[in-house]
Amino acid sequence: MDFLYNFLDKLEAFVITHLWFAPLSAVLLPFLEAIIPSLPLTVLIGFNLSIMASVFGNVAGTAYTILLSTLGSMAGMILIFGLIRMTLAPYFARKVEENKYGRMFLNVVDGPNLFAVLVILSNPFLPSSILNYALALTKTKLSRYLFLTITSRLVIVTFLVFLGSLFDIQTHPLNILWLFLVYFALLGLWLLWRHFCKKKEDIKPES
Repeated sequence: MDFLYNFLDKLEAFVITHLWFAPLSAVLLPFLEAIIPSLPLTVLIGFNLSIMASVFGNVAGTAYTILLSTLGSMAGMILIFGLIRMTLAPYFARKVEENKYGRMFLNVVDGPNLFAVLVILSNPFLPSSILNYALALTKTKLSRYLFLTITSRLVIVTFLVFLGSLFDIQTHPLNILWLFLVYFALLGLWLLWRHFCKKKEDIKPES
């Protein structure tokens, strides 16, 4: 992490003196995160937001951060997905199918419940690049994959931009804990709402 923060400090100094590079860095960082699983997307999005807000202002900077970060992340994931599917997928797919949990993941992804897959992919605290590697091993159609990728990237980036701005992650990295709490609180409320709706559907009106 020290290496990453040192790199971001140098990148920030470069962008301040070369403002034309700001949009490119906003695309490049999430692109790299989609390829390298160890890069923390929360920190990268926080950095993009800080840079874009200083260059374009708060409102325009926020909009540009969402648009460009989503574009970069989406491009990286689609690139890796295509490369794996065209090269290593047949070999590794057999390995995943032989694993109990790998087979469970494949069943969920290839199953009819599109919303369940979208919820998994839209979790900002799961390693999206690794999930993308796994998706490349499935038999999911390209159109389905593109929908899931574009939608989940937009949800995650928007979530991180607004909460990252609220908790100032770039200046105070430990505030990422608040992101965890807010995310799981929202997830818990959503699960309760789903449970309540299901119970109402199960209760049939008396004739």
